[in-house]
Amino acid sequence: MAKPLAQSIEEPHIERIRAFDLMRGFFLIVILLDHLAYYPSGLDIFTGHGLLYISTAEGFFAISGLVLGIVRGRKLIKKPLRTPAKLLFKRSWQLYVESIILTLLFTLFAWLFYQNPEIKYGAATPDTPFWQVIWQTITLQYTYGWADFLRYYALFLAGTPAALWLLRRGKWYILTAINIAIWHLYPLTPGGEQWLPLSWQLVFFSGLTIGFYWPVLTRWWRRTLHAWQRRAISRTVVALFLLGFIASFLLVFNANYWHIEPFAAWHGEHNVDLFNKDRLPVPRLVLGIACFWGLFALVCRYEKFLVRRAGWLLMPLGTNSLYVYTIEAFIVFFAHLFILPPQPINAVAPWYVNLLLSAAAIALVWLAVRRKFLFSIIPR
Repeated sequence: MAKPLAQSIEEPHIERIRAFDLMRGFFLIVILLDHLAYYPSGLDIFTGHGLLYISTAEGFFAISGLVLGIVRGRKLIKKPLRTPAKLLFKRSWQLYVESIILTLLFTLFAWLFYQNPEIKYGAATPDTPFWQVIWQTITLQYTYGWADFLRYYALFLAGTPAALWLLRRGKWYILTAINIAIWHLYPLTPGGEQWLPLSWQLVFFSGLTIGFYWPVLTRWWRRTLHAWQRRAISRTVVALFLLGFIASFLLVFNANYWHIEPFAAWHGEHNVDLFNKDRLPVPRLVLGIACFWGLFALVCRYEKFLVRRAGWLLMPLGTNSLYVYTIEAFIVFFAHLFILPPQPINAVAPWYVNLLLSAAAIALVWLAVRRKFLFSIIPR
């Protein structure tokens, strides 16, 4: 099976896939709202208070891998491997340096406002020698202030040239086997953010593999399957997405607010084993796959409408994703310190105040992108 895929490799003309930009923009808004945790706000229906059995963070990494597989893998297929490798290592280094700078900056802010009870947890204590904080940050032992995503992405980018080497030779099955083997290592570790790349790399590199073969897969989809088959598959995937999302929403909210049995007991017994966000067990992966491709099918179906109605907001965010994530980190950090603490379960402010603050945060991010604020400094 690998040989036909390898033989079908060519340098195609691939247009930008707007559905991915729309989805990534949406994911970034949900990530912002989840980190702010100003609930209820009326926007809860899109976020689930960040407590659902799936998260947009996984979708963000999946799309990052997909787009990278297309742009750095497929589009540069006729170039020597050193061409995309050079670009990838440069990008990885940029994000690694940015994660260090952000970690140190947020740590200094945490020390400055250490007596504030709303300071983000996880900061090194003020009595820690700063040189030690720097060393632990450089050696990937310490991260703080939402710089963790940038560090993960930097690590994944550093490993991408090796993955492309395998994919260029049609050895996608070897890459997949390696990813699954590494994913199995996470339960053997102490756990926590330091070891999270072991499990989450499966999402990123699965996306990379699909992105690399995107023209092959889309050609098969359009030329091999009949129209009625494509419609049946799309509708099935969308139905699974809607059922999975609604079931997750109801079960989680019931466990935290309504306490209807036996559903609350089931959630309490199985939530960690089946849907742990760090370990990414098989049920969470399956649900995530169904929801991702179901949402993708919906976005593709209504792409023109979404671009016309919401493209002004989602497209600028989706096409500058790492910049947006960095700006969001600062907004969330200082909003919790000086405006309102997070309230994921118990409301502190009325819903209309939460809605106003959440909308203001989204507008601030959008304005920063439109004004290209610090574009020359913050990687995009």
